[in-house]
Amino acid sequence: MPRIVDHDARRDEIASAAWIVIARDGFERLTMRNIAAEAGYAHSAFARYFPDKESLLLAAFLRTRSEADAAIAAATAEQRGLAALRSMCLVVLPLGEAGTQHARVALAFWNHAAQDPAFWVTQREHAVQWRARITQFLAEAAEDGDIAPSTNLVTASDEIAAANMGWQTIRLLMPEFATDDRMIAALDALLASLSAQTGSVR
Repeated sequence: MPRIVDHDARRDEIASAAWIVIARDGFERLTMRNIAAEAGYAHSAFARYFPDKESLLLAAFLRTRSEADAAIAAATAEQRGLAALRSMCLVVLPLGEAGTQHARVALAFWNHAAQDPAFWVTQREHAVQWRARITQFLAEAAEDGDIAPSTNLVTASDEIAAANMGWQTIRLLMPEFATDDRMIAALDALLASLSAQTGSVR
């Protein structure tokens, strides 16, 4: 009796292996041979799932995006406004060793997007979606009276998005300036600058 193969699960395993190779060895070491070794499959077994490296890279990015979106949804499920915004940022910030690994992969994806127009479209689409979520939480905070009436929501959204992305680079290049405590303190200071009250936004 032929063995039943869960092809979706295998695709996910291969995409996960690509993510691990990027995080551990860097984008320049992302070869089909290294991915096959990490996944524990023969190189020839990849063809039916991913005809080329680009399709595999896209699958790895989409997997990362799906996991991040799910984590944000879970963290903000019972929240709105500034509290939800803080929870989202805590998911996005490169906290802990896992966050550092995610930052390595994020920067690799950004670099590739800058050189590949098709991949850039996918990356930009996700970045725009995250910005929309940030703006939504800020709008909720304004409705709830939790941020100053004079707050420009577009500018505030720009500041938060730029900070979240910037910390990814600082964590890798100057980790002593991007400890977990310092990143969280900077986040809270930024949110406090928007708050209509002087208390915590937690």
